[in-house]
Amino acid sequence: ALDRSSIVDCIFIDFAKAFDTVSHPLLLLKLSKLNIDCDVLKWIECFLAARTQYVTVNDHDSNLSSVTSGVPQGSVLGPLLFLIYINDLPDLITSSIRLFADDCVIYREISSLSDTLVLQSDINNISAWCDTWLMKLNVSKCKAMKVTRIPYKANLHPYILNYSPLAFVSAYKYLGVYITNDLSWKTHIEHITNNANRMLGFLRRNFSLAPVSLKLLLYKTVVRSKIEYASSVWDPNIKSLINTLESIQNRSARFILSNYSRFSSVTLMKRTLDLPDLSLRRHLSRLFTFQKIYYTNQSLKQSLFAVPSYVSSRIDHRLKVSVPSCKTNQYFYSFLPKTSSDWNHLPASIASISEPEVFRSALLHHLC
Repeated sequence: ALDRSSIVDCIFIDFAKAFDTVSHPLLLLKLSKLNIDCDVLKWIECFLAARTQYVTVNDHDSNLSSVTSGVPQGSVLGPLLFLIYINDLPDLITSSIRLFADDCVIYREISSLSDTLVLQSDINNISAWCDTWLMKLNVSKCKAMKVTRIPYKANLHPYILNYSPLAFVSAYKYLGVYITNDLSWKTHIEHITNNANRMLGFLRRNFSLAPVSLKLLLYKTVVRSKIEYASSVWDPNIKSLINTLESIQNRSARFILSNYSRFSSVTLMKRTLDLPDLSLRRHLSRLFTFQKIYYTNQSLKQSLFAVPSYVSSRIDHRLKVSVPSCKTNQYFYSFLPKTSSDWNHLPASIASISEPEVFRSALLHHLC
């Protein structure tokens, strides 16, 4: 929509203590409508019933308290039961909706006032669903966002949830990634680099005398992981952002080897530690993700990848996909167009590998 200079309104929904407020009787009612065997249904009822909990403070235990709602967190069955409980919510929504456990966003392309009214109706339906199924919304944490390239006034068409207007925000953290109203990744990268720098500072203060092997492990575990989470999605194209991310690894390499001399080559240090550039790792990550979709998720493959209008027998491989046409840099450098082009330029011998681990090994050998 942004590529077409359209406006998309997004509503981010925050459920209050979602896993803890699931009604046991209502959950069992939903399960009974799924034609689940009576014995299995009875077992689940016993699994949920007669649970107790207590709090320990300074070696003193509180009295036992009965748990009358919620699904057991930390269990294998708990998340599945919650998904079953919330599974019918999308049936009430006319706009697009994305659900991942209790993280929910609804969005709609806005071309007229009627579209905002439809989206408002969807918000009302979510509120009504929560009333029916005894779920609560954290209204103060529910936000609205207008994704657009056009300047706007956020108060033109306010959205209302439980009699309260939703605040419009320019950025929102969704599934661990900061989404902004211009679909730029600058805000997200600023947040993750700040977090990674704080963690690196902690390591330098507390592990300066640790052996190289331990410091390398700590860097990979608690620093690099922060700046690579979901990197297939937000892999930047702006040089300054690429350099900002790589500077963290550069400083980490100096910390690991205890070498802060400005005359020492950090490139050589990273080579010694077998730390490839983060931009290369993000490039690999995008292709790994693309390959998994291509070979293991047929429904997603069909919705994302189009058959190209022309395949050259001389320079293309038979697994080539169509690269979407793009009018904006935001779309051109996003995952699908950028990685589709990368995929098309792979040798046929690599693109034809369907086994993920074999593909990973071949791709590493090809690019590294």
